[in-house]
Amino acid sequence: MEIVITDKDIELAESLFLSKGQSFDEKRRNFIKCIDSSLHLQACPGSGKTTTLLAKLYILSEKMPFENNKGICVLTHTNVAIDIIKNKLGDKANRLLSYPNFFGTIQSFVDKYLAIPAYIKCFGYKPNFIDVELQREKMLKTHFLRGFSKKALNNLKSFECANNIFGYYTFKKEENDFKIVFSNTKKEINIKKPSSRNNWSENEIIEVKKAAIKLKIKVIKDDRIISYDDAFDFAKYYLEKFPELKNLFSSRFKFVFIDEAQDTSAIQKEIIEKCFKENVIIQWIGDVNQGIMNDNISEPAWQPKEDERYRLISLTKSHRISQPVANLIKNVAVNTYESLNGNNEIKIKPILIVFHEDTINLVLNKFAELVVNIKCNFNNEEKTIWEISNLTGNPIKAVGWVGREKQNGLSIKSYFLNFEKKLTSIKRLYFPNLYTMFKLSKHVSPKEFKERTLNCIIEALYISDIKSTKQRRFSKTELLNEIKQKNQEECNNLFCVIAKNYKSDNFFEFLNEISEILESLEYKLNQNSKNYLCEQRFENSNFSEQINDFNFFEKDINGKKIKIEIDTVHGVKGETHTATLYLETKFYQNSIKYLKNESSDRRNKALKIMHVAFSRPTHLLCISLHRNDLNEFKQRFNDNNIFEVMDLNGNTDSVDS
Repeated sequence: MEIVITDKDIELAESLFLSKGQSFDEKRRNFIKCIDSSLHLQACPGSGKTTTLLAKLYILSEKMPFENNKGICVLTHTNVAIDIIKNKLGDKANRLLSYPNFFGTIQSFVDKYLAIPAYIKCFGYKPNFIDVELQREKMLKTHFLRGFSKKALNNLKSFECANNIFGYYTFKKEENDFKIVFSNTKKEINIKKPSSRNNWSENEIIEVKKAAIKLKIKVIKDDRIISYDDAFDFAKYYLEKFPELKNLFSSRFKFVFIDEAQDTSAIQKEIIEKCFKENVIIQWIGDVNQGIMNDNISEPAWQPKEDERYRLISLTKSHRISQPVANLIKNVAVNTYESLNGNNEIKIKPILIVFHEDTINLVLNKFAELVVNIKCNFNNEEKTIWEISNLTGNPIKAVGWVGREKQNGLSIKSYFLNFEKKLTSIKRLYFPNLYTMFKLSKHVSPKEFKERTLNCIIEALYISDIKSTKQRRFSKTELLNEIKQKNQEECNNLFCVIAKNYKSDNFFEFLNEISEILESLEYKLNQNSKNYLCEQRFENSNFSEQINDFNFFEKDINGKKIKIEIDTVHGVKGETHTATLYLETKFYQNSIKYLKNESSDRRNKALKIMHVAFSRPTHLLCISLHRNDLNEFKQRFNDNNIFEVMDLNGNTDSVDS
């Protein structure tokens, strides 16, 4: 029986997923109705692509069962979409999240259907854990390798201390030689003696490489711990050894949707394509111009284009950005837009804050002043940017590419000396108690379950006013470091408890084991914290909260307390701000210089970084720029009326003046 999506179906979805009075435009309706062919959906920033996808999924789930009882496979990179589905639909989401459908991260799909079966095929038993941190901890705690001298193992550990490779490396054979490579990129790691003019001898380097291979095999095979990247390697091996698996996946799933496709790595894309035959409808949804990977090394593999198999649909209407910002970012993109439509009601041009060496410390001050003084129409009233931020809840942020302080170049620390990259604020799903987290985490990856559990522990400590040594709410890194210092064995036990209870149905066993560890670490929890952990009360959690209270620039202006959060561009992917300041930093060279037309990998990476940063704000975009780069920056744009320029030496003009 042919499946058809009607206008009436879409109207019902609009009532569930959109605010009152809103509707999907023609292009979004075309995407929702397209269920007969594979496609790439290239969607501009703020286009509402995830909401549109969720509406489509809901409509399809209402038309199940499909022919031959086939289902829907939805692959994501985070669990945000899953949580949105649950919160929007409640009990109605059960059909979409139940067999024969699969709704989860790429990692969880690979683990369940490929990596674990492949591991069993290789060794005859299941892996104990799939966790990069556990693998790293086991490598660090290994003090003996059969057939290797203690010196070789110690040399390997000294190299690890300098380069942080444990859990993130593997090996591959080329001709008659084995190479130590990064797990994600498969690029060779240069093994050399750290912090010394005199390198190890050739024989010592060979011994370090052999020890690295032996250690990796021991932890995978004997300790039965594989990393997330190892899981993809096992999956690739399994698909190559048993190509008939493609028939099994293709007989189960009629549709496959990949959300945030721009975050897909090469091996992830390869595995997805090997899993499904051409009779399966595969639809990739994302924005190629925002494809920045968290490791800053690997490159996204998704490239939307029209060919014999795939249609190409583009969404060029943004619900987030203003038209003045759209006029800028349509050219700051790897794939430039012929047209990009933003909100015409907001007329604020992007502002260049021009600084000199002796005025860089004034950039954040100027941004704060602009936030307080610039006004625009909001709900038929004149409001400042600061007031709009308070009314909407969308924050004001300053972001940069390079967080670490460097000797020869700009970093975020050049503007804000106290910035700590490892402690940048992130948003997380807030859970009203541990029980709610446990119940809402049945479809998440092992990594996400660990992150959520640690967040709940931090919340319980915070309720009891138990803070880090810096007298603030723990970050996950700070908490784990403190636990290791108190009791390394309990830290390992915590990881084991979390991994063991992943997808468990026994909440009380999970609670008791977590409570025992906290008690052994002598954390004194008050009654409110104990209620948070123990209360068996389910609440649907549908809001996020800031989990850190640092990396903020604060200034009092005319009695108003302005608070600007400082973060990396990677840290604000997917966020919506009222105002954003892009802090120019140096990645080999100042990122603005990558706007030149010569194509290169570094240029494309820089364009994506700027595209992500520039497309965060709804109202005000500011860009910091050194005076020496101003003319070069202006020449990049044909329309000289795109910017306002504010020189911190006192000059204020438009670009064409």
